[in-house]
Amino acid sequence: MKMTKHTLSDQILDTLPVAVFSVTEENTIEYANPMAETLLCQSLALLKGAALSQLTAPDSPIIDLLDRSKRVGGSVFARNIVLSGPYISPVNVDATAAITHGEDLIVVSLMPSGNQADHDTKSQSAAMAEVARILGHEVKNPLAGIVGAAQLLARQARDDQQAMLTLIREEGARIGRLVDRFAAFETFFKPRPVMSNVHEVLDRIIEMSSASFASDIKISFRFDPSLPDVYADPDHIHEACLNLVKNAAEAIGDSRTDGHIHIETRYRAGVSMRHIKGVKPTRSGAIEVSIKDNGPGVPKAVADKIFTPFFTTKQAGEGIGLTVVAEIISAHGGFVELDNSPAGACFKLLLPISKTKI
Repeated sequence: MKMTKHTLSDQILDTLPVAVFSVTEENTIEYANPMAETLLCQSLALLKGAALSQLTAPDSPIIDLLDRSKRVGGSVFARNIVLSGPYISPVNVDATAAITHGEDLIVVSLMPSGNQADHDTKSQSAAMAEVARILGHEVKNPLAGIVGAAQLLARQARDDQQAMLTLIREEGARIGRLVDRFAAFETFFKPRPVMSNVHEVLDRIIEMSSASFASDIKISFRFDPSLPDVYADPDHIHEACLNLVKNAAEAIGDSRTDGHIHIETRYRAGVSMRHIKGVKPTRSGAIEVSIKDNGPGVPKAVADKIFTPFFTTKQAGEGIGLTVVAEIISAHGGFVELDNSPAGACFKLLLPISKTKI
């Protein structure tokens, strides 16, 4: 796999206020975005094919980071390391190295750490905000048309069609809220929690999935009605669960006629949970939401990499969905588990039980 300047992914990387470059197994540079060119003090034309060891100090911690990534076969992180070289003035950076799908390239991202990062915060935020604003504009225009069309159809639709049109309007409104928050540079790390009924969220997901991408798949559920509401962002929890249901449907595929997704909620005892700021924990334990499919399961060789950003086993996948799931649940003080077997995968979302705000 070779990254070229002609792909949409590269165009997106070129806009990021983070230095990103990729190296081969021999530690020669294959690609660098403009921020990496600036940080490494070389143009892409000079960087491409160059040995990283020639650009950095002989004992550079970046080389050690790459070696560790190869050993663990996944993503590794180092904070506040010194990047220097013949053309590079010493600079402290936070660095991440991750092996790509196929394990033929290692992608490295570098961001100035500590006070140095604060110095560039305004310009970086402005660049990211501009990207978010453009993407938000491009999404909201067609979205408004879809919602408007559903409203017009509802005036003359039959009674048995009204529920589906209501679903379209509600989903359009939810996506619109997410786009607005994204355009305001508000990530999934910043939930807007309210007391929420997780079963109401799951009901909407089941209804939408059954009417679209999972129309040929049996979806069953078993909800524990005794579970309390959770102090959570309903839009974010919706996004996390929807990603898992969609992944389950894609894992089952179109080749089998007995596809089955089972969604279940229950109280999980004996779990130590981290509670988000401003929330009073009521008791130990957690609310568990499990989403299980009867697909082939996650290949064991990649099971420990599935939450790594941009890692995917899908031919047309972007490797973002499961990263978003993990980010959302972590921001709510919970975590994600995977029970995996050749008979299917079961993802479990664990959320802390909190009754009231402090």
